[in-house]
Parts: sequence; structure tokens; C-alpha cells
Amino acid sequence: MIHAVDNRINIVINQIGLHIRHMNKFKNMKMKKIRYLDGKRLRNAILASTTLISRMQNHLNKINVFPVADGDTGTNMAHTMKHIASRLFKLRDRSISEVSNELAKSALMGAQGNSGAILAQFFHGFAEGAKGKWRLTTSAFASAVQRAKQTSFEALSEPRDGTILTVIDDWANYIEDAATKTEDFVELLKKGLKRAKQSLADTPKKLEVLKKAGVVDAGAQGFVHILEGIVHFIEQGKLEKISALDEDKLSPESNVNVREIDSDIKFRFCTECMITAQEIDRSKLREALRTMGDSLIVAGGSERVRIHIHTNTPDTVFATSSAFGDILERKVDDMVIQHQSIYSEHKIGKIGIVTDSSCDLPDHFIEDNDIHIIPVKLIFGDEVYRDKVEISPVEFYEKLLTSPFHPTTSQPAVADALSIYEHAIQHYDEIISIHLPRASSGTLQTIEKAVQMSGSKNIHCIDGKGISAALGLVVMEAVQAVKDGLNVDQIKEKVLKATENVKIFIMLPTLKYLVKGGRVSKPKGLIGKILNLKPLVSFDSDGRVALISKAFNEKAALNKIVAMTKAHCRSYGRAKFIVAHANAYEKAQWCVEQLRSILNISDDIPIVEAAPVLGVHAGPGTVGIAVIGYDD
Repeated sequence: MIHAVDNRINIVINQIGLHIRHMNKFKNMKMKKIRYLDGKRLRNAILASTTLISRMQNHLNKINVFPVADGDTGTNMAHTMKHIASRLFKLRDRSISEVSNELAKSALMGAQGNSGAILAQFFHGFAEGAKGKWRLTTSAFASAVQRAKQTSFEALSEPRDGTILTVIDDWANYIEDAATKTEDFVELLKKGLKRAKQSLADTPKKLEVLKKAGVVDAGAQGFVHILEGIVHFIEQGKLEKISALDEDKLSPESNVNVREIDSDIKFRFCTECMITAQEIDRSKLREALRTMGDSLIVAGGSERVRIHIHTNTPDTVFATSSAFGDILERKVDDMVIQHQSIYSEHKIGKIGIVTDSSCDLPDHFIEDNDIHIIPVKLIFGDEVYRDKVEISPVEFYEKLLTSPFHPTTSQPAVADALSIYEHAIQHYDEIISIHLPRASSGTLQTIEKAVQMSGSKNIHCIDGKGISAALGLVVMEAVQAVKDGLNVDQIKEKVLKATENVKIFIMLPTLKYLVKGGRVSKPKGLIGKILNLKPLVSFDSDGRVALISKAFNEKAALNKIVAMTKAHCRSYGRAKFIVAHANAYEKAQWCVEQLRSILNISDDIPIVEAAPVLGVHAGPGTVGIAVIGYDD
């Protein structure tokens, strides 16, 4: 669907050129003076800016170092402007009010990234300033620009000097002053562009990171390109000559040294979403999100708001935002991966590890060992979430209790898997990829398709034969094998051995969610409820769910899974454990204490939140003990 929309936008952009050539058959003279700006002129000026931004996006990506050197400012600004152009292209209204209103709406809907969100808010403010007007004089234009500047600053929680906001501020202030001295838009905008370029050239003096990299601010440069496009049209009265503009005259020469910039990214995920409601309190929304990261932008009006934030907890951002209205769309980009993909020229190691979000491991272990996670999809009615990216386990279990829809799971998107592999293979010679059992899910089949599409012969997929903490223990074995210096074949052998030696014993507090998911019939579910039945399940050697026992109260059920864990350990010289739970930390802690006491364990036993893939069928209150045995 997304690709189809992008294709339609590109088709419209191509049509702009045909429209421009046709229009210019009737324009043989340069416009000398322009004393008003109406909707038609604004529309064509924005189309000119879109063409120019599209041409310059690679340069903008190249100089992108602030707030994060993730190389996407040009892409984001071009995407935002193309979306605007696709809506304005067919608009024939000559009212400045109507055109600027459509400009603001389309900018908000298509905004992408930090710079795109700021542009959306700028255009939103301009539309407020032009509201109800057929055309603008230079003085009225200056007032609308001041409103655009004001709302741009209001959108950011912590505006920084030396960025796009600085150039907007300097340009808007010049326009306000110069508008009192001229009624000619050609003169006003040409001189205003000159002031904006001066402000742009000064950005490295105001941000040390820009000075160190030898660049101007990429977002500010993009805004100047927009002004250049506008001035070109206003001065020439034509759009077609945009393609002939000399890029060397558009972009300041820079001794670009981006690779020397510190790549320590404090907040990893560039997170965006759109919220709609009858009345949105943007101030309260901004305050609710303020402590969750940086680069926070809350753009839009009272009924539709776009959020942009850099955070380590995108799922929490979405959950908090949902309290203010309906979330129409979500977008999460891993800026660490983006930065490494663009600027890293060396391998991190010989062998990397990939798994999926059904695997439960402590967060620090995942990060310390650079384990790549492919997100499984979770579906509540029409809402689709990427597991552990757009919704956390805690939030999933809360939603499970309150949503009118029982969730389902779906294999990862091929695009998500392919993106993970394309990044990982840049930094490792070989990849070991361990996943949900083929017998229980289509995830492994989807992932194998992504591997095939990647064209790499160095990605090795393995059936993990379990989920949750059991899969986590298998992945731990792969990590240790890499640390021990084993080769790919030896690691694969060790992982396969681990799948044979690992077990997970899961206590379900109710049959309710098995009934909702269609795994147990309603009559059997009713009998189980009457008897207070607590099923105990595990996975067989093929990775299929198997009922292994039952109990008639929760204490007995917990004692049984501890006893089963103890029995499994008798066949081995030593063992390792992980305890997983679904909103049942106290039960998990009790199991840990029992294991320590009965088996005389002094080593740490991690407690983790159970993967929603398990929770869909098991429900809140579930506890599982995963154990892997060793012969030595």
C-alpha cells in the first residue's frame, strides 16, 4: 500500500513537468513586479520548491549531522514536499486561504522526520495567517510568515539555535521589516532569500557539531532550497528552468567531514505517529511525552496532530499518545542502524545473531551482544503493531484485557526482515538466524523468503523449536558459541543440540484465551472454568504446543512446573534457566526462589516479560520456566 502511494506521488511529480511546459507556452515575458500573492501563485511556487528539493535530497542527506547523523534529512524533506505537491497539483482554487489550507493539511499528512514535521507546522501557521483571505499583499504576507514562525517554535519542546528554526526566524524577521518598505514580492522575496542564505552560512558558528563536520544544518539548507524554488518562480513566472539551475550555486561548498562525528546515539528510535480527535490539547500531549526522549515535535492543530520524537521506548510513546486520540499511523526508524549503514566501513565481527520478537531475553543481553530482532506482527482488529517496537509486552497485556478485539499474530513483514538482514550482513561475515518453530508459525517461512530476496548465501536460518524464554536460551547458546570462536558449522551444530536439550514448562491461569483464539472449544472452556482448571503446556520435539499436565488451583500448578523443571535437570550435570511471565512478576519471583532453594542455585536467574506471541493464547498471569541442560 505504501509503495503504491509513493508511486502515485512520483507519477504526479512527473506530470508537473508536463503541466509546466504547457503553461509556459503562454508566458513569454518575465514578470516585472508582483503586488499580490494568490492561491495560484502560491501553488506554483510550492511546485517549484518540490522539484528543487527532490533534486537536492542526496546532498541534504550527505550533510545531515544534527540532531542525529542518520543521513535522511533530504529524503524526509523530499517525501514531505512530494506529498504536498501531489495534493496541490490538481487544486485549481485561486484563493490563498484555500490553497494554504490544503498546503497545511497535506504537509501534516505527508510529514516525515524532524525536518518534515517542522515544515508541516510552518505551513500550518502560514495557513492560520492567511485564513479567510483571497490574496496577500506584502504586509499581509509578512504577518502570515510571522504566524508560521511562531507556530514552528511552539511545535518543538527544546528549540536549538543554528538549525532550520534559526533560518526561519531570521528570514521571517527580515520579511516583516522589508514588507513595510516595498509592495513588490519579487524584491521582497529575493532580498529575503539573501538574508536566509546569510543565516544558513552562520549555522556552523552556532552548533559545534556542524562546525566539526564542516557543514551547514541540513534542515536549514532544505528550507533555503524551498525559498530558492519560490523565488525562482516569483521572479521568472516559470517553473521549467528549475532543472537548469546550477547546484554549485544552490549549495554552499563544504569540507564535509561527517564520518568524524561522534555516533553515540542517546535515543535510538526516530518515532512518529498521527493522532486525530475532536479536541487535542497539544500542550498536555507535549508535556506527557517530554521525558521520553529528545527532538520532540508536536505539530498540527486541535483535531489532527503529528508527533515526532527520538526515544528508546517507541511503544510507550504510542501508548501515551493514544490517550489523546486515535492513532492513524506509526513509524519507527532505528537511527543506530541508519548511521552504521551509511558511515560504518568496518565489520563488527565475523558472525552475527538474528532472532524474532517471540524470543525473550533480558534487554541488556540483547544490546550487549548486538542481537538483531525481527518483529512479529500483532493485530487488534484493524490495528497492526510490530511486536516490541510499536507495542511493549506490558502494554500488550493491558490492551489484551481492555480491547474489544482478541488479538492475532502474523509473521513478520518481509520488508522488516530484509531490512534487518541488509544491515546485519554489512557488519558480519555470516549470520545465524534462529526463530519460532516452523510447526507452530509461518514466521520461519517468511524469514527464509527474506533471506532469498537478500541474495546472501551467508545467512543461516535455524528452527528454534520453541518460543519465549526457551528460544532465548537457544539464542544464548549461539551467542556463547560465537564468543568461543567457533565457526558457522560448529555454531549451527551447537544450536541444534541446544534445541534438543531445552524445555519450557508453562502454567496457564485460565482456558479463556485459548477459547478466544479458537484453540479450545467453548464447551471445554466452560468445563475448565467450572473446574478452575490450570493447563500446563510445553513444546514437543518438532516445536508443537503440547498439553503435559493440569492442576485445579494455581498454587498446585506452579508447584508442578517447578517439579517438572527439577526432573528435567536430573538428566544433566548442570543447567541454566530463564523465567518468563505475563504481567505476573510476583509469581515469576516465587518460581525463581523455589528453583534456588530446591536446586541449590547461586547463579542469577533472569526474569523476563513473556512474548505477546505466547500471551495471545496464554493470557495475563501466565508463567513459564525455561531450562537448558548440559552434560558436563
